[in-house]
Amino acid sequence: MTRRLLLINPAHLVDGRVHRGPAQFPIPPLNLGYVAALTPLGWEIRIIDENLRLENGLHWKPDVVALTALTPNAPRAYELALQYRAAGAAVVIGGMHASALPDEAAQFVDAVVVGEAEGVWGEVLADVEAGALQRRYDGGFDSLRDLLQPRRDLYPRGYFTEVALTSKGCSGHCDFCSIWRFYNRRYRVRPVDAVVEELATLSPRKLVFLADDNLTQVPQRVIELCRALVARGVRRPLAVQGGLILADNEELLAWLKRAGCVYVFVGLETLNADALAHVGKPNLLGSDSEGYRSRIAALHRHGLGIYGSFIVGLDDDTPEVFPQIEEFVLDAQLDCALVNVLSPTPGTTLWERFVAEGRLLYTDFPHDYIYYTQDNVCFQPAQMTPRQLQDGVDCASE
Repeated sequence: MTRRLLLINPAHLVDGRVHRGPAQFPIPPLNLGYVAALTPLGWEIRIIDENLRLENGLHWKPDVVALTALTPNAPRAYELALQYRAAGAAVVIGGMHASALPDEAAQFVDAVVVGEAEGVWGEVLADVEAGALQRRYDGGFDSLRDLLQPRRDLYPRGYFTEVALTSKGCSGHCDFCSIWRFYNRRYRVRPVDAVVEELATLSPRKLVFLADDNLTQVPQRVIELCRALVARGVRRPLAVQGGLILADNEELLAWLKRAGCVYVFVGLETLNADALAHVGKPNLLGSDSEGYRSRIAALHRHGLGIYGSFIVGLDDDTPEVFPQIEEFVLDAQLDCALVNVLSPTPGTTLWERFVAEGRLLYTDFPHDYIYYTQDNVCFQPAQMTPRQLQDGVDCASE
């Protein structure tokens, strides 16, 4: 008998409406594509991405529903879980939020996958078929050598960009980031040939976002990848994200450009060296903001656009942070700039510190997770009022 699997990327709903912050747009959910690729033959599969459109999959009568969730959309994931369980489906949840708070997630679903699903997904479905679904599965972190390509044929239509992955993890330890804890500071890479083969299957007319947590952590590997793309004639318009230190490697910048890179997303975070040390990035700025300017100039020399992201609300920030950032962005000629509110989320050391200090403004969980976004002030800043911080961010986003 054919069984049905429904994979859902829940929306971030606020007052019943899909909420998107500045510069946020729907991208294909790679994790659901990978889960679909690992699903055995004999299963009928659908993917719903509520960030594209809200859809009701209840009429499809799935046997299994798998949800992924970050913190802001966790309440919606829990709401959907209860709906599908009431309809008789077995509901499984994974992702960053569920991995950080598995006991909380377990209150709403039949099973929680902690860590990556790739290592246990076959076991989960086998247990479903045997009527022996466990309450929790530890996915672990398998080698990426044999990582399958995601089932892009199952994605709904409407994305204007493609997404691919060449590595996972980051060895950093930023206090506002959950990635390094999720992966326990592991950094794993896919074989270059496998990445080239996958990129060759993607449309040359769509921007391809390489969604690695820190693509340029090993610069020589990125150079090798770019060389292979050029040698194979696989040229795609690429957008990548990495540390600004990549600008110190002229060979890397030259090969990124030759391989088709058009945009580099970098976390500039703050212009305050002391603040960088406090959040776990003490070597990013250099001696002063000139370290930023010279690296930005290097990227521009190679014809690469720069999308710079700043974080405001750090304990060293005063209301003067906003005109300082504006002046720097204009003077350094950043192509795009994003000003984000510091966002404490479960799984980060920042969250733990703010909980211990009693600085969270919204604590009716799980409902109040909807307020923990990068465009909403959800904590008591150290040197300004929440209103001052919110007004500054709102003005910077206009």
